[in-house]
Formats: sequence, C-alpha cells, structure tokens
Amino acid sequence: MSLTGRTVWWWVRLRRPCLTAAPRGPAVWLPTGLAACQRFYSSRDKEKIDMSAYPVESIRNFSIIAHVDHGKSTLADRLLEITGTIAKTDRNKQVLDKLQVERERGITVKAQSASLFYNYKGVNYLLNLIDTPGHVDFNYEVSRSLSACQGVLLVVDANEGIQAQTVANFYLAFEAQLAIIPVINKIDLKNADPERVEKQIEKLFDIPVNECIRISAKQGTNIDKVLEKVIEKIPPPQCNTTDPLKALVFDSTFDHYRGVVANIAVFGGEIQKGHRIVSAHTNKRYEVNEVGILTPNEQPTHKLNVSCRSNRI
Repeated sequence: MSLTGRTVWWWVRLRRPCLTAAPRGPAVWLPTGLAACQRFYSSRDKEKIDMSAYPVESIRNFSIIAHVDHGKSTLADRLLEITGTIAKTDRNKQVLDKLQVERERGITVKAQSASLFYNYKGVNYLLNLIDTPGHVDFNYEVSRSLSACQGVLLVVDANEGIQAQTVANFYLAFEAQLAIIPVINKIDLKNADPERVEKQIEKLFDIPVNECIRISAKQGTNIDKVLEKVIEKIPPPQCNTTDPLKALVFDSTFDHYRGVVANIAVFGGEIQKGHRIVSAHTNKRYEVNEVGILTPNEQPTHKLNVSCRSNRI
C-alpha cells in the first residue's frame, strides 16, 4: 500500500482520565485502546528539541530490509555511529534490538525505529529509519513498517547472494512504489563475490549494476555513500499542511508504568501535549500526554507537525 503525507518516526503517549479513584496501590489501567493514566516519566525534565529547523524537503523516511542474517542491524549500528546519534564504541552491536531473545540469538524480531541528523553539502537532514526483521515469520513487521516510508535499503549478502526473503521484501517495497536502493554487504568476507550479486540484482529486480552500493557494515566501509544515496534517491514525504491532524499508528509498545506508547507517522496537521485526538478505527477519544522523537531513546519535543518548516511527533 502506498501512503502519502509527511511521515516521521514520532512516539506519542496517550492517556485517558482514570475511571476510578486509586489513591493507593498501582494505577488502574484501561483495558483497551491506546490509553494510560497519567504517571511521572523519565523524559519530563529532558531538554526538548526544536524540530522547526527541518523542513519537509530535508526529511527522508526509509526502512532497511533483507533476508535474515544479511547484516541489517549491523548496518543500522553504523548509520547511528556515522551520524553521531550514538558514540562509536566496540560495544555497539544490535543497538536497536531491545528484546532479550534478539540479543541472545542475534536476530531481529520486532521492527525498531530511530531518527538520525546528518549534514550533507551544507544542509541538515532528518533521516528516519526502521530496522525490520528478516525472518519470514515476522513478515508483517516489514509490511507495516513500509507503510510509513518513501524508500528502502535492500541489503544483500555478498557471499550468499539473493535469498527467499530478499525477493519477498523487494516485492513488498516494489508494490508500495517505494524507492529501492540495493546495498551489497559483507564485501570484506573471503568468499565475497559482489560482481555475481550485482548481476543477480540486475537480472531479478531490473536494477542497474551502477546503482548498487558495496559496503562492509562490520568494518564501516562506504557507509557514508549509503547516507548520500538515501538523501539523493529517496524523495521527501508529501503533505497537505491545511488538513486536520492525520496520522498512522504503525507500531506501539506497552510500559507498565506509563501505559501504551504509540509510534506514529504524521500525514497532516500537528499534535502536541494536551491535544485530544480520535481513533478512526475505534472512534475513541484520547488525550496526548507526551510527544517526542526516537534517537533511538525517547527525546521529547514541544510539538510535531507538517506545516511550514516544522515536523515531528
């Protein structure tokens, strides 16, 4: 499915007033909907980011897709490092993978998002990425993530070549009419054959060989070329600034103390703390209790909108 509008990786916490008084003990959580009673939270005292410095033209929204174990999460780690989002250390492995099973098995189970700030040719860009799973069992995580993007990085192992989920994920992006950037990873391996993989990509996906980027995510080779290609080839999101608030909830998490935290892609209007919004699916109303971006930790902002020169939720 192809969606238009200005999409950004915002997180937003929603709440509804508690239905029953609870002076002692835990708060009474509502059983359904994206709602939670108000509680104190750690990001309240953080300095809020001014997102007005990033107009729509300087925003890029993209996902990283690939077959399992082709290096998506390692590439995400290097992108976070080169943009200064995280400090560069030897301990940066699967930074976006937060589940215990992901850490133990070295695989991505749940899609994770992060916002990167990058200066290219004197212009500051806001790059919103989603690292997606590669296993077929989590294919819905991929399709859901692509609904909030305008482009993808299609990562292929230089040793193994194109595999089953490489093809499946390519067609998900192709059918969504997203810009596709082929990235050949692990060129540092002894048995790597990037020329063969480039020919496979050209034959199966009809993508010219000269559009492929050869990288080594482990060693950080040519990672800057990936960022340059993202800025040059992936189009900025389209939006209508005169529309009322319109946003897509493409992911959510639950916090035992804070309730539901929704990841949304904004297509129009603006949203800030105190606003009351309506779910188009359930027709229920909620109060916005906090808004911010993921860097990849939660960073609060004053508001998120798609008007003029501001963005983000």
